[in-house]
Amino acid sequence: MKKILGILGSPRKGGNSETLTERVLVCAGERGAMTDVIRLQGLKLSGCIDCRKCWSRGSPCVIDDDMGKVHDRIREADVLVFASPLYWYTWSSQMKPVWDRFLPFLHDEAGWDLKGKKAVLVATAGDDKPDAFNGMVFSFRTSCELLGLDHMEPLLAHGVYEAGDVNRGKWLEMAVKTGRSL
Repeated sequence: MKKILGILGSPRKGGNSETLTERVLVCAGERGAMTDVIRLQGLKLSGCIDCRKCWSRGSPCVIDDDMGKVHDRIREADVLVFASPLYWYTWSSQMKPVWDRFLPFLHDEAGWDLKGKKAVLVATAGDDKPDAFNGMVFSFRTSCELLGLDHMEPLLAHGVYEAGDVNRGKWLEMAVKTGRSL
């Protein structure tokens, strides 16, 4: 059975990113997948300090914070759904440490890797312009390719500022389509 992990990078509980991700996961679950969610808000997640001690203690990172739990959940998943609001045309501050702390998976000594897992980006923005996501999408695709993740078509909802804005327009339909494709 396929395991799908939603990684929620929004500081706002019940916001647009979470609403879309929940719809994606429900639709994937209806097709037989096991789904789970990890909320990054409230976790202690430090940024990478480039200490070059990856895997020196048998785990991906030597920093003592909650990233070990995040790495464990990622390891168990077949599909990763990265959900983040667009902040200053890139990742939220909750999601950024997750990407920075993927550095250990580029090491030859890696105890496990991310190759072959699927990844999809679910992003929301108050900005009305679809091209507002260009920087985030470039970061996502390039990072996925570097890590060996098979990235799928992103779900990018623009013009959704207030919580609940994704309930109007085409966004929920797109989330259903994304969920069914997983």
